[in-house]
Amino acid sequence: MFGDTFVVPHADGNITCVKINQDGYSSEYLKKGTLDETRVRIRHTKTNSTAAQVSKDRHNVEILQTVYATATEAEFQRKVYVVVELVPDDPDTKLTDALADWLIVVGNIAKLVGWES
Repeated sequence: MFGDTFVVPHADGNITCVKINQDGYSSEYLKKGTLDETRVRIRHTKTNSTAAQVSKDRHNVEILQTVYATATEAEFQRKVYVVVELVPDDPDTKLTDALADWLIVVGNIAKLVGWES
């Protein structure tokens, strides 16, 4: 189980969110500042199985940052999330780790949001 705080290691300084809700297989964390608020949601579900596909465990982490309006700028949001789907008895997390490593390579995120593919 994750703790009562969730620290987002942000380039401008850590954002420490406090758990505001936990029910079943989900948690929500929040930090309200004077200029913005940051929410982190962790959710776990199962996909439906079909004749062609077995049910999978689905794990989701989402960070939503709302930047409040100012006298000159409208309010806006930033959202980043990752979804991991695995069959229940597959303990391999190397592919998820590889994606995280790829994202932190200098320049890859800038290329991604610059519409490179």
